[in-house]
Amino acid sequence: MKFKQLPHESQQAAREALVNALNIEMESRRYIDESRAKYIARNIRDSFIALETEDPKRGSGSDEAED
Repeated sequence: MKFKQLPHESQQAAREALVNALNIEMESRRYIDESRAKYIARNIRDSFIALETEDPKRGSGSDEAED
């Protein structure tokens, strides 16, 4: 799956996540080099694609809350 194939809402959320990540980077380092920005963007893109392409199975994970 490519980024442009994601639902519009996911694309927008990914853009917002990238803006937030770059703002945090600027606050902590006072600069962002191109390779670091591309690295962050790739990771966010890949994360959103992974979230959209997962086949969730309810109740099969060990992270479920136990009663």
